[in-house]
Amino acid sequence: MIKHTALLLLLAMTSSFSVAEALVVRGLFKGAVLLDIDGEQKLLREGATHPRGATVISADSRSAVVRYQGETRRLTLNKRIGTHYAEAETQEVVLQRNSKREYRTRLEVNGRSAEAVVDTGATSVAMSSLHARQLGIRYDDAPVVSVATASGMSRGFAVTLPKLAVGSIERHHVAAVVVEGDYPHVILLGMSFLEHVDMQEKGNILTLTAH
Repeated sequence: MIKHTALLLLLAMTSSFSVAEALVVRGLFKGAVLLDIDGEQKLLREGATHPRGATVISADSRSAVVRYQGETRRLTLNKRIGTHYAEAETQEVVLQRNSKREYRTRLEVNGRSAEAVVDTGATSVAMSSLHARQLGIRYDDAPVVSVATASGMSRGFAVTLPKLAVGSIERHHVAAVVVEGDYPHVILLGMSFLEHVDMQEKGNILTLTAH
C-alpha cells in the first residue's frame, strides 16, 4: 500500500515524431523523461539515449527536448506525432517517488491547484482549512465530522468536490474532508479519488490510469 506517498505529477499522454516508429512521452520529470518507442519504455535522464536511438537533450515537468532520427523536437504532453496522428485514448498520470518515498502530484479544484500526496490509507481526500480556502472550497455549512489526526481528534467538515482533476484524469462529485487548522500540511489524495483509477507501481514509478 502506498501511504503518505508523494510525487511529481506527470501526465502520460502520447507524443511522437513523424517517423515510422511511434515515440511517446509517458511522463515528464525534472531532468528526466519516461519515453516509449513502440512499446519499449525507458526512464531516461538528460543526456541518456533510448535503446531505439532517441536522445534526451533536456527535460522538465512541462516538456522535453528529444533528438530522434535526425530531428530535434520539444515534446509536450497530450499528443501523438507519428505516421498516424491520434489523441491518447488512455488517460494516465505518471509519478516518480521522491527521496522521502512519497508520490506527490498537483491536483486542481475550482480552477486552482495545490500539491497533494498519494495516500491509500486515507478513506477520502483530506485537506486543511487553509488548503480549502486556497482552492476556493466553501465548507462552513457542511456536516461536521470528527477526524483523527496526529495530535488527537479534530473537527472536520464533510464536503463534495464537484470536480477534482489530477493531470488528465478528472472525477466528479468526489468526497473530501476539510480539517480545521493547518493539518494535514499537504493535501491527502485519498481513496475517494484513487478508487476510480488503476494504480501500478514499478520501481520508483507509480502510474495512475483512469478506469
